[in-house]
Amino acid sequence: MSNNFNRSSSEIIIAYVEQYQELQLLDAQREISKLEEEIIERRKRLLTNADNHGIKANIEKNTNVSTLLNMDEHYISFEELEKKLQTSIQRGLNSDQIEEKQKQFGKNRVTQKQKSPWYIQLLHEMTNVFSLLLWGAATLCFLAYGLSPEDPSQLYLGIVLVGVIVIITLLTYFQNRKSEAIMAGFSNFIPPEAVVIRDGQQLKIPAIELVPGDVVIIDLGKKIPADIRIIESNQMKVDNSCLTGESIAIIRTIECTHKENPLETKNLAFFGTLCKEGNGKGVVISIGDKTVIGQIAGLVSNAIVEETPLKKELNQFTIYIARIAMTIGILFFVLGFSVGYPVIQNLIFAIGIISAIVPEGLLATVVVALAITAKKLASLKVLVKNLEGVETLGSTSCICSDKTGTLTQNKMTVENLWYNRKQVKGANKERFGASYNYEYQTGEQCFDLLHETAILCSEATFDTSLPQNISMKIMNDVGLSQVQKEIKLEEAKIKWQNNYQRLSCQEKPTIGDASETALIIFFQPIHDILQTRSNYQVAEGKDNQLARKPFNSTNKYAIVIIEQDLDDSYYCLLTKGAPERVWKMCNRIYNQGKIEEINEDWDHQFKEINNKFGNQGERVLGFCRLDLPKSEYPKGYSFNMDNYNFPFEQQIFIGLISLIDPLKESVPLAVQKCKSANIQVIMVTGDQPVTAAAIAKQCNIITEKTVNEIMEEKQMTMEDAFHLSNALVIHGDLLTKMALDDEGLPESEKGKSLQKWLSKPQLVFARTSPAQKLIIVTACQKRGHIVAVTGDGVNDSPAIKKADIGIAMGITGSDVAQDAADMILLNDDFSNIVVGIQEGRRIFDNFKKVIAYALTANTAELIPFLAFIIFRLPLPLTTILVLCVQIGTDIFPSMVFVFEDADLDIMTRRPRNSNEHLVSSQLIIYAYAQNGVLETCCGFFQWYVCFNDFGFTPQSLLFLLNKEGVIPKYNDIYDPSDPWFGNSNLRDLYPNKICEGTQLKGSQEIDWIYAKHGAYDLRMTLLKCENGQIVSSIEWGSCNIEMISPVTNRPYCYHTEASNYAQTSFFFGVVLGQICNYQSLRQLKNSFIYNGFNNIHMYLAYFLELLITLCLSYIEVFNAGFGTRDVLFIHYGICGLPFGILIIIWNEGRKYLIRYFKSKSSYPSWWERCVTY
Repeated sequence: MSNNFNRSSSEIIIAYVEQYQELQLLDAQREISKLEEEIIERRKRLLTNADNHGIKANIEKNTNVSTLLNMDEHYISFEELEKKLQTSIQRGLNSDQIEEKQKQFGKNRVTQKQKSPWYIQLLHEMTNVFSLLLWGAATLCFLAYGLSPEDPSQLYLGIVLVGVIVIITLLTYFQNRKSEAIMAGFSNFIPPEAVVIRDGQQLKIPAIELVPGDVVIIDLGKKIPADIRIIESNQMKVDNSCLTGESIAIIRTIECTHKENPLETKNLAFFGTLCKEGNGKGVVISIGDKTVIGQIAGLVSNAIVEETPLKKELNQFTIYIARIAMTIGILFFVLGFSVGYPVIQNLIFAIGIISAIVPEGLLATVVVALAITAKKLASLKVLVKNLEGVETLGSTSCICSDKTGTLTQNKMTVENLWYNRKQVKGANKERFGASYNYEYQTGEQCFDLLHETAILCSEATFDTSLPQNISMKIMNDVGLSQVQKEIKLEEAKIKWQNNYQRLSCQEKPTIGDASETALIIFFQPIHDILQTRSNYQVAEGKDNQLARKPFNSTNKYAIVIIEQDLDDSYYCLLTKGAPERVWKMCNRIYNQGKIEEINEDWDHQFKEINNKFGNQGERVLGFCRLDLPKSEYPKGYSFNMDNYNFPFEQQIFIGLISLIDPLKESVPLAVQKCKSANIQVIMVTGDQPVTAAAIAKQCNIITEKTVNEIMEEKQMTMEDAFHLSNALVIHGDLLTKMALDDEGLPESEKGKSLQKWLSKPQLVFARTSPAQKLIIVTACQKRGHIVAVTGDGVNDSPAIKKADIGIAMGITGSDVAQDAADMILLNDDFSNIVVGIQEGRRIFDNFKKVIAYALTANTAELIPFLAFIIFRLPLPLTTILVLCVQIGTDIFPSMVFVFEDADLDIMTRRPRNSNEHLVSSQLIIYAYAQNGVLETCCGFFQWYVCFNDFGFTPQSLLFLLNKEGVIPKYNDIYDPSDPWFGNSNLRDLYPNKICEGTQLKGSQEIDWIYAKHGAYDLRMTLLKCENGQIVSSIEWGSCNIEMISPVTNRPYCYHTEASNYAQTSFFFGVVLGQICNYQSLRQLKNSFIYNGFNNIHMYLAYFLELLITLCLSYIEVFNAGFGTRDVLFIHYGICGLPFGILIIIWNEGRKYLIRYFKSKSSYPSWWERCVTY
């Protein structure tokens, strides 16, 4: 009585738990429906727009609505349908029909909407914020030339700026095109497939090859590949929201329920809709543009693409820099008037400052970097839907991972069987041969029942069709014509069929999930599975549906009712599922040919063997059956698979089959890398706790005794054992109990138990439903985690969508899961998640380095303009040379950062905080106030050396532009003994050698920017009146280097030509400083020597950088256009080298202090917070 009472109580609890999980699943399904809301809203807006623009009639004309409503495929009989489509519902199309139908109907694809024309895309690239700034600067240049046409330099500068825009636009455009091509190429990795019946056999084919008349098998989570008429439905429900706006899953039946309107009938499923529950079969009635979706494709517009965090960061940085550039440019434009400069000169200042601050080549660098990263990830079988989304992976701090197929190989094999109170080894007869001593005996009643139940409850089968990779390779061969492709395909099919017959069961491809695949591979050598299934027919249920209920993650079992002809029974109920669920359904058990009542002894034995298999990391399946008596279930009985009208809880247990799914070799190391990177890995699986814990230990998720094991060993409660271990396994029922306990509590009080469990660093959730997975993800985010979630099923999509990074499986993943995901693992390998995280961190680091690199040069380009205006120095660096740095010498090293190896500590540092931005105040200070100042010294020191060698002392350069002088005649020669210093114009003004005041008559400003006064010796120009005598207004130095300018044919010494020479040298000093800056930036915290010097792209960048400088200096055409001069080696930036070395030394010291004072806690030290950029 007590035992019966306990069983009844447990059954009530189980029923209540199941009911609550059903409610949770409804919540999850509501989350799924939200995925389509944007599409629905977009559809409504498009329909509204169609009405508003008076084009609805045209749309209806194009979509052939009358044709759609007049179709009859949904209500004619199956015999008429077979005749009309020339097919067989049982055997499908014949091979001979396929080619003819493909010629008649074409490919099963909807004509794609045309993309924006190339010139519109180019225009878009030409009008981003940076480009608009440069357009503005170019316009000012042309305006300045128009006001002062005698000075062609502004025209040249305007042309250069336009050229810069065009070059960057073209580079960005072609890189974007290349990125789009890469993304389009990814579709070849995950081509849509369809399972069809042709010639009576199940085959996998590309969905594009479907033709009307094909019989298609539809599984849970898959998209409907064409418009189909339902011929078999196992509780099949579809989501028609993309057509009707209704997101609730609607049952599909074989009966026509709406003859007048095909869109409303329940025996049609339409192309592009989703199978959300159950499974079924259908006959293809329309493909491609003839489908309902195809006919209204004109209404479909491209989705509004949300900006990724990286895109937002770059846009913010762009706007930030643009504002600074415009503010400073306008400020100095105004200040120019205060010191007496004309409008044109002030425009030049503004243009120069804007050009100096804006990193023109940055956007092109970003596009190239993303394209290179995409290629790398593609080679590693990782598809990131939005390239800019790669960076977001770098901030991941928690991964909620599935087990099967992600952590394990998804190649299950039968390991053990348990029946008749004994455990036997599941040795495969094909693999071990006839001479092996098998522990199981065919012909033994209980084994045969287990064999029969396992095969009839499973739907997996062997796939005889040509493998997808072979057919895709042929179809994608651009060197073959269509006829040649068809010939090649036929040859490949014949060759494959010959090879297929020689394959073992283990080698043959299959259709079905991993567990059922393992069962058919084990039992096929014992007896052909197709023959076993052909011996029985599945009974009919309500509404002429098959009496079959597929496995789902909420019920955790699958049932089928078959027809039989026994003396006392016409029907037999067969069940397969989670062992503890199946065991609870049974009150009797088969043992040695007898049926016994289940008692405490049997209960103990079951739990012991189940735990034993689970502790060995094996997935366990339970099997039971029940012959339904003739008296209650006569022939023609209608079974209700929604509300069971048969004794579901009174079955007879047969036995257990355990499956082993080997761990992927790369997983333990990948999990260890995650832990080193402070990323928590949580296993969320539907397996039972003991199996999940065993696998978690194998892959390093759990590395010590769990709280659960301590509880069992020491007979303690969870509360007492909780603090004795860092490892914990939580059963899904505990989540359900927590949710029940939280009912009625305030929102802030809910989920405290879950938050407590999540505090454990080693955590596994077992026997969880998809709805519970969503709860776990939400709780992790509530703790502040950036969560990545893996999933493959349709019901995983809410959790995938909810996650910060949704990751779907490329092989086993359902279409809806892949649609909801941000990233797809094309080989279902967990280690690729770690690769993605590492690449995300690396790309974020590299963008930081690129921006720091670009902003460092900005300081060295901006300060010369400030010195020119404030200290009245000759302009150290011209606007056009600034552009040479920005989009000439700097752009190649910027791109090369992408090829640098990741920092040594990239997978040992904490995840990036969500508040940590790409451009921070630390980065601005580092680039402008540290490296930027040192690099400016490189240029200025070299500049001063050049002037000093040409007779201008450093002190004489201060406020030199304020000094005026009397311009001599062209042929005058400097004579220090002459009272007029050889200036004949001055001799004419002061024939008596006596002057008055301080300023000489006829004095004017000296032109230091252009070559207007370049032919005159300034020693007889820059003079003043002092004590009535004409004297030099500055103190001249000695001329150390005698060189003649190729432009004026006059010496550089004491001439304004020295300024052009020094400007060229300043430019070289900045380039040299940037080379040193690059070396200092190669690692964020470690010494650059750890990267080595094996980056060949770096040497190529240096070569191109130096090649540009040599061309600018030694080719006369560039001398005239860019104002450069041919400099000596000593002036080739060499004098600035000490400051370049100082950049490296300073950064090496800074990084050493960061490493030395590294925090030992999770909170970073002052050096890590304030000195790291």
